[in-house]
Amino acid sequence: MDEKEDFDGFQKHLNVLDEDIRARALEYAAEIFAKENCTREEALERGIAKAEMDKRNL
Repeated sequence: MDEKEDFDGFQKHLNVLDEDIRARALEYAAEIFAKENCTREEALERGIAKAEMDKRNL
């Protein structure tokens, strides 16, 4: 099963993001969720933050 499918319940939240940010955020969120002890929502929020920072080269 694809780890990104873990975040299907958050589509409304993801739909407001640009497509490139959404894809990168899902990758990061899946990685964070697999490695750290956190909820899916927390992993997704952290993934979005990381993707946004990457886009802005921070």
